[in-house]
Amino acid sequence: MHVQYVALCEHAIVAADGKPSLIGVFNDLQAPAFPITIPRLAFVARLLFTAEETGSTRQVEVIITGPAGEELARPGGDVTLPPAPPGLDTVAVDLPLHLDLFQINAAGRYTFLLHIDGKPAAAVQLGVRQAALA
Repeated sequence: MHVQYVALCEHAIVAADGKPSLIGVFNDLQAPAFPITIPRLAFVARLLFTAEETGSTRQVEVIITGPAGEELARPGGDVTLPPAPPGLDTVAVDLPLHLDLFQINAAGRYTFLLHIDGKPAAAVQLGVRQAALA
């Protein structure tokens, strides 16, 4: 298994043909005051599996931690990989995870750590700062 990318964005769509669209990719945020609520935050990942790894089920989890290292959430579940089509060596699997009404209570760095089968695989961070008063 290989992680091709992880990202944070406003919205992620996987079309019927399997092509992902990431809308509003960001990794920094400025807030006038705290707490703030992000109406929609999407964590997205693209994983590449070899033909030998397909046709199985994988446990996927995203551990979200706050600036002090405290765990904020741990969404996840099982992902069943389709078998590889004949002639293909790899299969890409897109994992969009929408986190609606995501609350941020303080400035700092928030980490979104992707685990596959209980092992850390990739991470992305969100830097949050308070806007300077004019």
